[in-house]
Amino acid sequence: MSKTPRSRTRPVSAKPLTAFSSIPRAGFRRRLGAWAIDTLLVIPLLTLAGYLAYGLSYLLVISGLLSLEEGVTASNWLAHQLWFSLWLAGVLCSYFVWFWCREGQTPGMRRFEIRVQNTDSTLLSIGQALVRLGTSAFGLGNLMVIFDRREFLAFQDYWANCEVVVTAPGAGH
Repeated sequence: MSKTPRSRTRPVSAKPLTAFSSIPRAGFRRRLGAWAIDTLLVIPLLTLAGYLAYGLSYLLVISGLLSLEEGVTASNWLAHQLWFSLWLAGVLCSYFVWFWCREGQTPGMRRFEIRVQNTDSTLLSIGQALVRLGTSAFGLGNLMVIFDRREFLAFQDYWANCEVVVTAPGAGH
C-alpha cells in the first residue's frame, strides 16, 4: 500500500464556508482584544520558559560544569546569554505559529471570534505564519486596519498573503 502525503492546506473548519467576499474581515477592535488576551497568556509562558532556563543554568553552576566570576549570579549570567534570548523568542514564536497553523486561532482570537486564514479558507503554512509574525511589529501592524477601511487588512496580512475573518455568524467589523 502506498500512502498519499497529507495536503499542507487543510480547511480551517469542517463546515463549508460561503463565498470569500461574504466572510467579513476582522476590524481593529477585535484584533486588539485578541492581542491583549494573547499577551496575558504569553507572559506566564515566557516566565515558565525563563524559570526552566534559570534552573538549567543553576544546575550547571552547582554541578561545577559552569563556573562564574566572583559576584556574578546564575540569573545575571543568564540575562546576558544569546541562547537565552533566542530561547525566549523561540517560545514566543512557537505560540503563535502553532495556533495559526493548527487551528487558525490563538486563544485570544477564539475569544473574539476571529481567525487567520488564506483567502481560500485554508490554514496558514509555517512559512506564512513566520512571515506574518515577523512583519507584525509586535502587533503594531494592526494599526493599518484603521486606515484600510476597504480591505481591513493589516501590514502582516499583506506580507503573508492571508486575512483575518470574523467567525461569528452575522458579525461585522
